[in-house]
Amino acid sequence: MEHLILALPLIGMIILIAIGMPVAFAMGVAGAIGIFFMGGFGSLMGILGTSPYRTAASYTLTTVPLFILMAQLIVKSEIVHDIFEAGYKWLGHLPGGVAIATVMADAGFGAMCGSSTAAAAAMSSVAIPQMKRLKYKDSLSGGVVAVAGTLAIMIPPSIVFIIYGSVTETSIGKLLIAGIIPGIMTALAYAVAIYLWVKIDPSVSPSQQAWSWKEKVSSLKGVWPMFVLFIVVIGTIYMGVATPTESAAFGATVALIMGLAMRRLDKDRIFAACLATIQSTVMIFVLIIGAMIFGYYITMTQLPQNFVKLIAASSIDRWVIMGGLVLFYILLGCILDQIAILLLTLPITFPLIMSLGFDPIWFGVMITALAEIGLITPPVGLNCFIVSQVSKLPLEEVFKGTSILLISEVVIIVLLMCFPEITLWLPSMMN
Repeated sequence: MEHLILALPLIGMIILIAIGMPVAFAMGVAGAIGIFFMGGFGSLMGILGTSPYRTAASYTLTTVPLFILMAQLIVKSEIVHDIFEAGYKWLGHLPGGVAIATVMADAGFGAMCGSSTAAAAAMSSVAIPQMKRLKYKDSLSGGVVAVAGTLAIMIPPSIVFIIYGSVTETSIGKLLIAGIIPGIMTALAYAVAIYLWVKIDPSVSPSQQAWSWKEKVSSLKGVWPMFVLFIVVIGTIYMGVATPTESAAFGATVALIMGLAMRRLDKDRIFAACLATIQSTVMIFVLIIGAMIFGYYITMTQLPQNFVKLIAASSIDRWVIMGGLVLFYILLGCILDQIAILLLTLPITFPLIMSLGFDPIWFGVMITALAEIGLITPPVGLNCFIVSQVSKLPLEEVFKGTSILLISEVVIIVLLMCFPEITLWLPSMMN
């Protein structure tokens, strides 16, 4: 009977999500029911009366709206058009050059953005019309924009790293720095995969014109905002000059100043950026509050502690357990949003990872890489739906393209698992 009571909230949450209730509310409702069963009405009222405010008022989480505001100001300033144009001039002559330029532009945009969905939406409106004009196959153009958009959650600033760091009390600054090398490696892996795809099947991408050196150098004048923001945000964190929250504030301020100086921001665009920031922030904070209520229920059940004891008593090799967690997160990514996955699973998986002796920074990067896969795999594949909606490309063609490029993502995950030093070297050099 006791086990049934423990399981009912979990079963209820799954049912609520399956019938269409937003994940945040499903977690909150299931957690509240579980707390009531475990601690009674007094415990429930005590937690509901204090937890939502304490969660939302966290100083660490102020980083989230600031980075989102920075990203929205960059989107409204249309700087991504300049980054793509530079990539097109320098790489467009290669086989699949415009697609490769899209990956590099997304990597640059990711260094100013932090949101994969924003990156996918922005590049859908910039790169896909160009590839359509040049008669690229829909599977290549749609697949490239969807997978390249995932770079925004690996290359700092990353909202996923901030959420992970807040939930696990891991250094957000070190997490952001740790994502740089894996992010660059992933972008290069995508570029190589595109090149090989076009070499094997030239019909997906027509030949391109070459640009003069004068035109190439001239195009670089549009990418300076990317370097300025990267230095302001990541440079200050790496050198120990500013905390992640302070660097996010600096980044949002510099993005506003640059947009105004370039005469690409007016009061209407600034208002639209602020409104989009509020909408995204509210969505994330509601998820966090719902997960916090559910987390109290999980803590009261002592499920994490019992789970860790069970694994420790089984004498299973820790890498076998890690491999199982990788498959677990890939499967979850097919049906849930990446932030929801973090908030749902970390109260259970993080104590297990720590008990097995894995590095929390490395695990954060691994989870983010696995979340990238979830963003481009059916049936949810949020980036694929966004690309299809914005570009009007058939959804099945977008998924076809991502399935081919997914191989490079798997290679990167294997490398990160085999060589943790790839992730941990830069954080170890921080002030």
